[in-house]
Amino acid sequence: MNKKGFTLVEILAVIALIALVMILIVPNISKIFRNSVDTTMKIQESGIKEAALLYLEDYCKNPLRGKTCPNTVTRNADNTFSGTLSLTTLVSEKYIDTVKYQNTECTGTITYTNNKASVRLVCGDVYTSPAS
Repeated sequence: MNKKGFTLVEILAVIALIALVMILIVPNISKIFRNSVDTTMKIQESGIKEAALLYLEDYCKNPLRGKTCPNTVTRNADNTFSGTLSLTTLVSEKYIDTVKYQNTECTGTITYTNNKASVRLVCGDVYTSPAS
């Protein structure tokens, strides 16, 4: 007897194998995607920190002509600076470009503590910096 097709059992076995492979692969792919988002945003945050430190230098430590330190940043007794700055200030002063992720414009806050900057980014529901 010549057999010209697949039996129902063979087809079900192939479908079961494909389902098993999908169950194992899909979670890993989504984990890779989440990690890439975090890595991309950490790189963005690093660039913002550098720009914020340049801003601190230009406006507070050694003010350029006509530049004054914002009221939200104060000089400490040890001549370091602490305070906060909004991301929009860095954008408006052209220290950085607008930060976007997946066509969502990000907002954020830069916090200075003894001349060190830390960044908190929020990009809609897509990304929020982990608490540090």
